[in-house]
Amino acid sequence: MATSMESLRTFFRDCRKADSLADLRLAAVTYYKTTSVKMASYMHFPPVGARDFNGQIRIAEFGYPEEWRRTYLRKRLYQNDPLARRAPGFIRPYFWSEVQHFSDLTDEERSYIIMVSQEQLGEGLSVPVFGPAQRNGYCALGFGRGNPIPSDDEVLELQAACQMGHLAYCELLLKDLPRGTNLSSREREILYWIVRGQTNAQIAESTRLSRNTVETYIRRCFQKLDVNDRVSAALRGMALGMVD
Repeated sequence: MATSMESLRTFFRDCRKADSLADLRLAAVTYYKTTSVKMASYMHFPPVGARDFNGQIRIAEFGYPEEWRRTYLRKRLYQNDPLARRAPGFIRPYFWSEVQHFSDLTDEERSYIIMVSQEQLGEGLSVPVFGPAQRNGYCALGFGRGNPIPSDDEVLELQAACQMGHLAYCELLLKDLPRGTNLSSREREILYWIVRGQTNAQIAESTRLSRNTVETYIRRCFQKLDVNDRVSAALRGMALGMVD
């Protein structure tokens, strides 16, 4: 029988070989069957300004009771799920039972916690995951009612698996998105100052260019980024990893 580390290494290799989201899903389901995980979901948060940002959150899942799955998706309960909502700000994984001790829960979040407890899904683990250009995500791993929770070492392995799966998803996703915008070094420099809120006059002073030249570069940036204003240009530039 394969050890947990052997299964994890196999999953890593399968992630690297995955040519489609279907391949990646199969790799994930196969791996989790070797662990204590009985149900799992994954959410990807496209950064604001990215070409695929539309206000919706992409969700993939397996193993949850059908009625709960339909309710969660139909009612968009991830909007009230305190762990899903706060995941990008987490540093470590959280057990589901820990959420009730958060000191700043909203009324909607408290209602969500009560709803989940009524479903009797058992204990689970919430894992924040991080990707390129602020493409972050969230994994929820359920262990089922009455089952033991994983050890500290098992939590580390699950966290590593979630992070690897997220990076593999980002790689596949970015292949399917439109080709990245190609800005010149000077255009990137102008965009850098736009992100920092400088006016055209201030950018001209910072770059030692004429104001007319700066305005020309800004128009080119807008055109290449397919935006019409400075805020959108800044957000898309950060989403594409062109500026920090």
